[in-house]
Amino acid sequence: MNNRILLGAGIATLFAFGLYTSSQRAAENRELTVIQVKKKGKVTKQVAAPSSSGGKEPNVGSIEYSNHIYTRSGSNKDLAKQVKKVMGEDANYQVEVQSLTKAKTFAGLRNTKEAHATSKIFELYLLIALYAQEKAGKLGASTAIKIEKSDVAGKEAGVAKGISYGPSYLRQQMLQGSKTAANALLRKIGKDQVTACLKQMGASQTSISGNFSGKSVGKTTAADMRAVMVSLYQGKVVGSYNQSILTALSTSRQKSPLVKSISGTVYQIGDDDSAVALVNNGSSSYVVSVWASKNDKFAALGKTVSAWMSKNK
Repeated sequence: MNNRILLGAGIATLFAFGLYTSSQRAAENRELTVIQVKKKGKVTKQVAAPSSSGGKEPNVGSIEYSNHIYTRSGSNKDLAKQVKKVMGEDANYQVEVQSLTKAKTFAGLRNTKEAHATSKIFELYLLIALYAQEKAGKLGASTAIKIEKSDVAGKEAGVAKGISYGPSYLRQQMLQGSKTAANALLRKIGKDQVTACLKQMGASQTSISGNFSGKSVGKTTAADMRAVMVSLYQGKVVGSYNQSILTALSTSRQKSPLVKSISGTVYQIGDDDSAVALVNNGSSSYVVSVWASKNDKFAALGKTVSAWMSKNK
């Protein structure tokens, strides 16, 4: 009997040892990655043991944190501080501010570097490309653009499928809110031509993937919005047509929250996720652009930048 007990105990011990060894090897083969986000937003990565199982560690470089704020080199420190204070750390955002009278007075802040989907801003981009085409003699009063089925974006009184219109009429309809007119102009000019025009104005991250019928036309950044508006102010690409574009922006029906508390002459376009404005308040002229995952700070941002520019004219 005693021999049987001893034999059973030995077998149980060997079995337990085998389980322990197996578990230990599995643990050694796992790769433990610890990601620590410090208070200032710096990300550190520690790897406890190299993996022999071929598994891949997370791509921490692709993770964006709302409290990891990047400030563009050369930014005015006080202006950047004010922008950062008003935007906070509760949302992803990109903000660009550029003085038009003092080239070295600017601030650029972001906690996301990607281009983001938006729609309304592309009306400005399309408008610029349209005038650039007219300036080059590729579009004019004799140009007829027929509305195709693919252009139609719901029932709109101003335009109808199968009817041809001139570029100036479609431009007017687009500025009054016609997505069908905007689609027809975009198709006529071509997405590649629009993006090529924008690149000439300094927009390097903007792309067009859809049209005005969907939730977004393409992707852009606050830096591209700023670059385009500054180039427009300087008359680049479109030359004397710049004033026609600015006039169209000053009479736009839809006002972004960004300009809600801004006084002076304001040329703006935007919606709930992105906006850009060229402002002349008598004492200073500047451009401010923003993209954010939440727009609850847009009005405060516009007011803060306006006050700072007036104070530091």
